Amino acid sequence: MIKRVFKYLIIGTISVLFFVYLFLPFVSNYAGWYGYSKWKYRTATDNIQESKNRYVFVKQLNYKIVDSAGYKNFHFTPYFEKGFKYGKHSSEDTRIIHNSAYPYNICYERNLNESITLRFTEDSVKKLDSSDAVWGYSKTPYLKDTLTLIIEGRHKHTGLIKIW
Repeated sequence: MIKRVFKYLIIGTISVLFFVYLFLPFVSNYAGWYGYSKWKYRTATDNIQESKNRYVFVKQLNYKIVDSAGYKNFHFTPYFEKGFKYGKHSSEDTRIIHNSAYPYNICYERNLNESITLRFTEDSVKKLDSSDAVWGYSKTPYLKDTLTLIIEGRHKHTGLIKIW
């Protein structure tokens, strides 16, 4: 009798663990993707190649690093791309935004080897049509005026980048 109960207990435990092993990734994916509703929000790419792969790349912008805050091999490339959102069921799906007053993203590619942040100066934010903490948004696929980004590093070293 005890052997039979022990046998069912082992089989039951293994069945539950197997079910959890198979089912948990689906629950996690569902809660993560659908819980955050990532398809509802505008997004942008991190590099030009990704922008080209999504067919949203418009053009590369001119820039000059005035001071790189002492960082060697600092890589930075600004570019315009069409604004887009992820598809409802996949981040690989690209939905170009058509009904926006600001259809273009001003993005930049940079190396992330150093602990640095880039942000637009207050004057540049006023020149943009719209912006958030990371990207600038534009009504047109060209800049009307030169924009300036501040490079902030670990020890409050700062530098400047001009974009036109």
